[in-house]
Amino acid sequence: MRYLLAVMVLLAGCRRPSSGAPREGSTPVPTAASVQVAAGAGRRAGGEKAGETIAIPPGRFFAGSVPGDDGRDPTLEPIAAAYDLPGFSIDALPYPNKPGEPPRSGASQLEAARLCSEKGARLCTELEWERACRGPNGDLFSAGAAWDPTCSKTPEQCVSGFGVRSMGAAIQEWTASVVADGGPKRVAVKGAFGGASAASHRCAARHGMEPGVSGKPIGFRCCSGPAPSVSIAAIESAPTFRKATLDLSRLSEVLGSMPELARLRGGIRLFKETDVAEVTEKAKTPPGPAWNVTIDPILWSPETGTDIVVVTGRAKGGSFVVALHQLPENKFRLASSMVFANEQGPVVLAYQSNLRREILWTMAWGAPGEGGAITYRDDHRVVIVQR
Repeated sequence: MRYLLAVMVLLAGCRRPSSGAPREGSTPVPTAASVQVAAGAGRRAGGEKAGETIAIPPGRFFAGSVPGDDGRDPTLEPIAAAYDLPGFSIDALPYPNKPGEPPRSGASQLEAARLCSEKGARLCTELEWERACRGPNGDLFSAGAAWDPTCSKTPEQCVSGFGVRSMGAAIQEWTASVVADGGPKRVAVKGAFGGASAASHRCAARHGMEPGVSGKPIGFRCCSGPAPSVSIAAIESAPTFRKATLDLSRLSEVLGSMPELARLRGGIRLFKETDVAEVTEKAKTPPGPAWNVTIDPILWSPETGTDIVVVTGRAKGGSFVVALHQLPENKFRLASSMVFANEQGPVVLAYQSNLRREILWTMAWGAPGEGGAITYRDDHRVVIVQR
């Protein structure tokens, strides 16, 4: 095999933490974030009283997460989008909203809604819950930009930027919102238990549960004010493989902006259709009719809610295979890449409609060491390997 430089970037985990949402009043697409842990960095509450509610002002905020975020499940978490919410009030603590008293758990979502109604309130929607959690600065966690492990030990002392306590710290909570995924009715559950992974405590983390389920250690909190009419859109499925619309100038701009692909800066070109024959014509066993062999960029949806652009090409630094998470507003995030240093030979892609989570790449069809795979793993990460 030719000299190979592999650059396998597992979702840019070394980047600086980001809140995943803009400051109050701004509307740019949020950048993706890797979960980081801060010791004792969370805000601390004081002067708590029973029955306290927190007034959340009307405003625009980003809910959801960005492809590639640590812990993100794209089948449940929508791509971050801006939502306008009216003002509302939310309980400072989970029901019964009494400092020092354990949260009520084990109720079904239906019973939780009834208990809120009995006190003249209603079950919070998931957008209200996430806005209260993120605070005015759009924090990734209720206590700030990084997960504070002490929040799971003393959840009442963990407070969001709006002053709401114990959000996503040590208990899951019912909401009034339905998870629109085309399957049996499920409602959105927010938050995480104390022993969950750091990423599970993100304000955007979302789970689905049947509303009639009881006996689970799930709590809830109540909201007051008119319920918002806006809700999170359904996460729609798409064909597994489509032709990507990514022109050469935009590709050059995108790859040139990524430090991990500095070797590729300058002279980026796509391969030609005639290069397919060069890669396959000498094979002892050419690809059968089930294989789609192409040099065109592919828009790949290995699971619901995920769009990844896979592209091959050449640059001054060598040929390459790159997988990019597609973000809103024609933006991208590096998922994984492989660079063939000082090589200019063609690299083609091959896929089958029944192989949803894998695409092959090759420089010589069927030749050992001259190809490999782009694989979408169970943890929602992309890896590119040589075989």
